[in-house]
Amino acid sequence: MRHFIRRIAMLAALLALAACAGPRPKALAVLHYQHVANAHEIRFTNPIALSAALYRVGHLSPVDSEGFWAVFVLCNVDVTEGARRGFHYNVNQFRVSHEGREFGGLPPYSLRYQGQVDLNNAGDTLPILDAIAAEIQEGPHEQIFHTGFYPDLNYRFAIFVPKALVNYAGEELKLSYKGQPAILVGNGKPPSDLPAVGGSAGGVAAACVPPLP
Repeated sequence: MRHFIRRIAMLAALLALAACAGPRPKALAVLHYQHVANAHEIRFTNPIALSAALYRVGHLSPVDSEGFWAVFVLCNVDVTEGARRGFHYNVNQFRVSHEGREFGGLPPYSLRYQGQVDLNNAGDTLPILDAIAAEIQEGPHEQIFHTGFYPDLNYRFAIFVPKALVNYAGEELKLSYKGQPAILVGNGKPPSDLPAVGGSAGGVAAACVPPLP
């Protein structure tokens, strides 16, 4: 009997929490994107000085051989009338979502400098992110989109995936956004698999193509 009463009390508490949580906030914008490439090395046009190395670093690669940078292009943004203060686009708020996990940012000791033993530390995070953005990123770092439709943006950015993704076979990856409620829709095109981008490496797609039917 005592066990039954505890179960009833637990169910009541869960129902109360659900009531307090209320409905999910409505999306303020719909963002269409294309996953254009997975790159396994970043090269720099101008080698950069980092505290974890006694030399200027000309390229980076993941410590895990299955890690990569997922490169995306934001095709267009449609901001709803309910976004009174507009939609705040910030490239750092994007995440890769895959099988219940999210990836974003740059973990320490996840990158190798020029194939050497030297690895990135926390103090080098911002210089590395800035250098990668200089090679890959197109479009502003931040922008306010007010109500309306914004076509043909072609804002490009990269998200680091430090390890192999479970059950991933090279298909389009899902994007999520952490800043404000938004719906993100990929165009269904699979990414190119590139050994390197930036610097002396080959280019990466800079514009969206029409979505698959």
